[in-house]
Amino acid sequence: MPEDAPVASPVAFKTVVVQSPAKNQPKRTALPAHLPREIVVLPLSAQDRQCPACGEERPVIGYESSERLDYVPAQLKVVETRREKCACAKCQGQLTTVPAPPQIIEQGIPLPGLLAHLLMAKYGYHLPLYRIEQIFAHQGVPIARTTLCDWVIQSGWQLQPLVERMLALLKQQPVIFSDDTTVAVQDRGKTRETRFWVYAGHSPPIVVYDHTETRAGKHPKAKLEGYSGYLQADAYAGYDQIFAAGKVLEVACWAHARRKFFEIARQTENGKRISAHEALEYIGRLYAIEREAKEQQLDAEGTRKLRQEQARPILAEFKSWLEDRLRQLAPKTPTAQAIGYALKNWPALERYTEDGRLEIDNNRSERAIRPLTIGRKNWLFLGSPKGGQVAATVFSLIQTCKELDLNPEAYLKDVLTRLPTTKQREIDSLLPHNWKPANV
Repeated sequence: MPEDAPVASPVAFKTVVVQSPAKNQPKRTALPAHLPREIVVLPLSAQDRQCPACGEERPVIGYESSERLDYVPAQLKVVETRREKCACAKCQGQLTTVPAPPQIIEQGIPLPGLLAHLLMAKYGYHLPLYRIEQIFAHQGVPIARTTLCDWVIQSGWQLQPLVERMLALLKQQPVIFSDDTTVAVQDRGKTRETRFWVYAGHSPPIVVYDHTETRAGKHPKAKLEGYSGYLQADAYAGYDQIFAAGKVLEVACWAHARRKFFEIARQTENGKRISAHEALEYIGRLYAIEREAKEQQLDAEGTRKLRQEQARPILAEFKSWLEDRLRQLAPKTPTAQAIGYALKNWPALERYTEDGRLEIDNNRSERAIRPLTIGRKNWLFLGSPKGGQVAATVFSLIQTCKELDLNPEAYLKDVLTRLPTTKQREIDSLLPHNWKPANV
């Protein structure tokens, strides 16, 4: 170091005391007040009751309490119904008996509580019937799987009028969301692929499923016959028959469009597919506007105005960008195909800005279809084509109850109890969005 080099002045360090943030102590959620409670008192021994100072017995002044959760296994029980019958001793006859109350399954042994539990176990928790058969057997009540299947089928047919009415009310809503998925069906010793469709609305929440043999467009067309309004779905060509008449307007899904760019961006190194990343940024700006509308709790008209003011300029810029990029790409490249999908469906993709009741994507129906995709991993296939429509019926009621934050099993038990004596003109009172328990 040269002698004339300036000597660096020592750095003055200032000691700063930083307090570590207090760790968030986990707080146990209070156990629900509606649960039955069993009080266990642990008494002090006679020796511990004595005061160590004077030897006198100390009185109890209170308790140190703690709550823990236990489980009581579900039980099957026998309900014996005794119907009085009377006869005249003088006339040696004139017999009369209390009429038997009507049941969902006449001459059968299951009551509504058992049927509701069976339907919920199979379609709510996705347990195959052979597992339910094993559970009952472990409780000492062997019930053949074929018998369980008969109970499910008969219950489903009885519940069908409710779902038909739900569909009629759904077709009165201004917006319907739709999606479909595959399901295997066992038929004549072989399995083949069939389809489940879902049709959902949100005012009030209604979810209706349908089972069909194929994915042909005639099936959704028949299901939505007479409907006029918006239909939000993916770009499957089978829906084109519905849109052709002009009474139903197509609303496409930005989640589908985004997914194509996301897959390209995820499979390539950062920066190599700049177009895919830029497209995701545009779509991200559109979703940011939707988050803003939710944060501000805007109504339908307020949401429409926000989209018109903020989303429309972004969409115009994005479309111009897509057209420019498409001219620079080879037609067969993944990015060109993703851009082509967006431009082909552009009128339907930007239609959500016309009405605040519409949504930017079709995730509502995709969420409704997810329980089916989870279920088929457990039960693998439907036992018969007839069982497919029964499954659609029960799925419709269970999923609609979930959307309304109702207990599906409690709902099914009450409805199966009341349905045999409910007149057709009173059927609306049993629909999930109108339902009030009989004891309320």
